[in-house]
Amino acid sequence: MKNAKVSSLVAMALVMCNNPLYAQQKQLIKGKITDVRGKGIPLANLKIKGQQQGTSTNNEGEFQFYGSSNDTLVVSCMGYQSLEYIYQGQSIVEFQLKESAQDLNEVVVVGYGSIRKKDLTGSVASIKGEDLAAMPVSNPLVALGARVPELNISNNSGRPGGGVSATIRGINSINASSAPLFVVDGVIGADFQSINPNDIESIEVLKDASSTAIYGSQASNGVIIVSTKAPKVGEYLVSAQVNFGLNQFARPLNMLDANQYMDYMKRSWEYDPKRGAFPTDQLNTLYPDLFGKDNKPRYNTDWQKEASRNATPISYYFTISGGNEKAKQLLSVGIINDTGLLRETYYKKRTVRYNTDIKLREWLTIGANLSYQYNRKNQVDDYAVGSMNATRLLAGMIPILPVEYPDGSTSTMQDFGFGYNYNSNRDFLGFYKTGIYTANNPVKLLQDLKYNRTEHQFLGNANMRVKLMEGLEFKSTFGTQFFDANNQFYASKYLLDLGVDVSGRAAVDYGKTLYWQSENFLNYTKIFEVHRVNAVLGTSWTSSTGDGFGAGSTGFSVDYFQYNNLAAGAVPGTPTSYYRKELLNSYYARFNYSYDDRYLLTLTGRSDGSSKFGSGNKYAFFPSVALGWNVSEESFLKSNELLNQLKLRTSYGITGNSSISPYMSLGTLNNNTLVYLDGKRYVGATMGSIANPDLKWERTAQINAGVDMGFLNNRLTLVADVYHKKTTDLLLDNPTSFVSGYNSVTQNIGSVQNKGIEVALNGKLIQSNDFSADLGLAISANRNKILGLGDNNADILPGRVPGGLVYNVLRVGGQVGDIIGYERLGTWGTDEAAEAAKYDRKPGDIKRDDVNKDYVYDDQDVKILGNLFPKYELFINLGVRYKQFDLSATIQVRRGNKVVNASSFELEDRQYYLNSYASLLDDAWTPSHQNTMVPAIRTQQDALYSDYPSGYVDSHFVEDGSFIRGRNLNISYSFPRAILDRWKIKGLKISANTQNFFLSTKYRGYDPELSSVSAGNTFTQGVDYFSYPNARTYALGLNLTF
Repeated sequence: MKNAKVSSLVAMALVMCNNPLYAQQKQLIKGKITDVRGKGIPLANLKIKGQQQGTSTNNEGEFQFYGSSNDTLVVSCMGYQSLEYIYQGQSIVEFQLKESAQDLNEVVVVGYGSIRKKDLTGSVASIKGEDLAAMPVSNPLVALGARVPELNISNNSGRPGGGVSATIRGINSINASSAPLFVVDGVIGADFQSINPNDIESIEVLKDASSTAIYGSQASNGVIIVSTKAPKVGEYLVSAQVNFGLNQFARPLNMLDANQYMDYMKRSWEYDPKRGAFPTDQLNTLYPDLFGKDNKPRYNTDWQKEASRNATPISYYFTISGGNEKAKQLLSVGIINDTGLLRETYYKKRTVRYNTDIKLREWLTIGANLSYQYNRKNQVDDYAVGSMNATRLLAGMIPILPVEYPDGSTSTMQDFGFGYNYNSNRDFLGFYKTGIYTANNPVKLLQDLKYNRTEHQFLGNANMRVKLMEGLEFKSTFGTQFFDANNQFYASKYLLDLGVDVSGRAAVDYGKTLYWQSENFLNYTKIFEVHRVNAVLGTSWTSSTGDGFGAGSTGFSVDYFQYNNLAAGAVPGTPTSYYRKELLNSYYARFNYSYDDRYLLTLTGRSDGSSKFGSGNKYAFFPSVALGWNVSEESFLKSNELLNQLKLRTSYGITGNSSISPYMSLGTLNNNTLVYLDGKRYVGATMGSIANPDLKWERTAQINAGVDMGFLNNRLTLVADVYHKKTTDLLLDNPTSFVSGYNSVTQNIGSVQNKGIEVALNGKLIQSNDFSADLGLAISANRNKILGLGDNNADILPGRVPGGLVYNVLRVGGQVGDIIGYERLGTWGTDEAAEAAKYDRKPGDIKRDDVNKDYVYDDQDVKILGNLFPKYELFINLGVRYKQFDLSATIQVRRGNKVVNASSFELEDRQYYLNSYASLLDDAWTPSHQNTMVPAIRTQQDALYSDYPSGYVDSHFVEDGSFIRGRNLNISYSFPRAILDRWKIKGLKISANTQNFFLSTKYRGYDPELSSVSAGNTFTQGVDYFSYPNARTYALGLNLTF
C-alpha cells in the first residue's frame, strides 16, 4: 500500500508540473540525491511535506521539481535514513542520505511475492543488477557467481556464446539434473543465460528449503529468481551503452617447435636399438617439400597462433523508459557481435524486451513483459573428437607442416611420417614412407567444416492484479516460452576423415519447445498492533511440449550446395524425429508471521502432480517450516551501538526433483531392429525399457541454520549459514537379470547427502564525501557423500574420457565426482629390469602401484585419485571510489579440486602421433634421467596409450585444478553535473574493463575451469579434452543517458 501511495504522489506531481498555471506559482528546482560516497541514488523520493506533490530521481540520482520558498521537502529512499529540509528558494539543491541500519520497508523477492528483509527466515542472497553491470559479459550467470557463496559456476567452454554450468550447495542427484531452477519475471524454467545482462533489475538466489519449498518438486537444487527492469514513473529517459573489446589467447600451451620435434622423433628410435639410426640424411629425399637439402625443416608452424586470432567483440544496448502513474513502459534492445579466438568461430546475439504496466482502475492493473532473442553461432570447434576436433589439432598438429604450400595446397597429417616393418618376433625390418595420421590442419578444418546453430526464443508474461480489499490482492499471470534451434552441418568433400571418404557430408536438424504456465494466486498482507501477517495461496498449471527432426546426405559432386540442399547428395541418410510432452499441476501456500518485529514464523507447502510418474505417485507434497528471532529488536540489545543487527534463523523442509525424461515410468519401444523376411528388409520394433509404475520423485530434506549480523551501523555485515541436505529415492538404473532381456530398469533406489557452510562478509572500510572503499568476501565449502546405490550398492562407472578410459566412479561412502584410476609411481629404472619384466615391462616404462601385489595391473589396483569438485571457494570483491572515479575488482580462489587432463593423455603419451609439450624433451626418461614420471619417448607403434590395463586413467593425468584468478577489473569515470548541464544530457560514464586478467595455477592445460566432456552436465564437469581456450578480455565502454 505504501508503494501504491508513493506512485500516486509521483503521478500527481507530474501532472502538476505540466500545468502552466500551477508552474507560475512555483520555482523549478534541480538537484541530485547521493549517498555518503557521492554516488547518485536512483528512484529516491522527494515531496513537499503535507502535500501529495512529489517526484523521484533518475538512474543518476538527479531530479527536477517545482516548489516554493519555505516548503519542507521530505527526501527518502529504501535502505536510507529519510531527511527533511526547508527550501530557501535556490535553483540547485543537493541532498546526501545515510544508509539505514534497519530499513523496515526493504523487501526481498521470493516466490510469488516479496517480504521485508527483516522478516526473512530463509537463506536468500540478493544481488542488484548494477552490481552485475560492472562485468560486461553476454551471459549474466558468469557475473552472478562472484556474488553468491555456494553458487558454483563453471565455464563449459571458452567459445563465444558457450554455456555455463551452475550448482547450489552441491550435487543432489545422479541421473537427474543438479542445475538450479530459474524463474524469470515469474516464468518458471526460463532460460536465464540468454537474458541481456543490462535488463536485470535484481536477482535473488534461494538456497534453503524454507525459501524454495514454494516451488516444490522443481526446487531441490535451489532457485534463482530474476526480475528484469520495470518501467518507472517520470519523464522518458533514453540510455545508450556501447562496449568495444579485445580478446586474446590467455595461456597458449608451450609446444615443441620444428627442431625440437625432430629431436623428439630421433629419441623415439633410440629407445628401440633394433630399429637402427634415424634416417636424418634421407629426410630431403623422402620429403623434399618439408626438408631442405640440409635435411632441416623448411617450416616451423605455431598452429595455436595460425588457427587463432585477436577477437574484437562489440556490444550495443539501448533503453527508453518512462510514463505516469496510469501507464508506463520500457523498451530495450541489445546487440552483441563476438568473434571467437579460433578463426571462423563467432557468436551473434540480438535481444528486444518490452515491459509495460497500465493502471485501468484504482483496483485493477494489467501488465506485460515480452522479450525476443536471436542467436547465431559457429560451433565447428565443438563438432567431434579426434581428427575433426579443431581444438585438438590446435595443440597437436606437428610443427614441420605449413598452413599452405607454395602452390596453394594445404597440408594434412598424411604429408609426413614413417611406417615400420616387423617380423613375427617384432624384429625391426625397416621403415617406409607414410602419413602419421588422417587429419586436416586446423586452419583448413576451421575454414571448410561448417557447423552453424541458429536459435530463436520468445519469453512472455502477461499479468492482471486485482485489489479485492485493503491488504488482499488477486494476481493472475500467463507465461510462455517458445524456443527453436536449427543446426546446420557440412563437411567438404576435400576434408579428410569425414568428408573425403563419402564425397562430402551434410546434415540438418531442427527442434522446438513450447512451454506455457498459468498462475492464479491470492496475496494477503495485514498489520494489526504488533502482528504482521503475509499469506499466499495459489494454483499453477504448466505444459511443455517438444518435437524435432533431422536428416542428412552424402555424395556431393560439388561443395556449392552445402547443407542448403540435401537432395544434392547422392546418398540420403536415415531421417530421425522425436516428440515429447509433460504436464504439471500444482497447489501452493505460504504463511509469514512476525510478532513485534522480533519473532518470525514461515510455513510453506506445495502439492505437485506430474505426468512423468505412475498413477499412484503422480502427486507429492513438499512442506517446510522456518523460525527466526530478531535479537537486535530485544530491549537488551536495541540500543547497542556496536552490534546493531542480530538475527538467528533456522529452517527445515522437503523439496523434490523431477528433471528426468517424461516417459521413464512407461515401457517404451525401440525401432532399431531390422527384420529380414523373404529376402526383404523391414524396420521392426522391440521393447526398449521396462515399465515402472512405482517411479516417483527424488526428495531432498534440508535443515539450515543461519545468522545475520551488522556492526557499527551496518558498516560491517556478516551472513553465515550451515546446512545439511539428504536426497533419497534417487532415480538410478538398477541392473536386472539377463533372463529379463533388459540390462536395467530405472528405480528409486539411491541416496546422497551434502553438508556445508557459507559465509558472506561485507565491510565499508572508508566512507567520506570524496573517497570510499568497500570489501566483500564470499566463502563456501561443501562435502558430499553417497549413502546408497541400490540393492547391492555396487560401484557405478558413469564417466569415460574420449578414447574410452574410465575416470569417474560412484561408490557408497565416496563422493559424487570421485576420480578413479591407477596411481603412477614413476618409471622403471635400469636397476629394476627384473622386477619390471614380471609386469611385462622394461626400464623406461610406466611404473604403477600394484595394490594387491599380484604382478598384474587390473581393476583390483585402482584407487580414488581425487575429486572433480573444490573443497572450498572464495571470492574477494573490492570497490573503491574517488570523486567521479569508481574501481571494482573480483578475485576468485578455488582449492582442492582435480582436473582430468585428457588432452595431456594424448599429447604426452601418444608419441609423435601428435605434437607434444616442449618440456617433454627434458622430462622424459633416459638412462641418465630415470627419476621422472614421464616414460621414455617411443615411436607410434609402441605408443603408451595402449598401456592402460582395464581401461582406467592414471594419476599423472589427474592434475591439481586449484587456481587464483583475477576474474574482473573495472574502472569508470562519471562526468560531473556541471558538464552534463552544459551538454544538456542526464548522465555520461566511460569505463575500462578486463576479465580473466590473472591466473595462477599448476594445471598444464589452457584453463582448469573448462569442461569438455558432457559439457553442461555438472555431474561430469572437470574433464578437459582440448577445450576451447578461455580468453583474456579488454573492453572500453561508454554509457550515455539523456
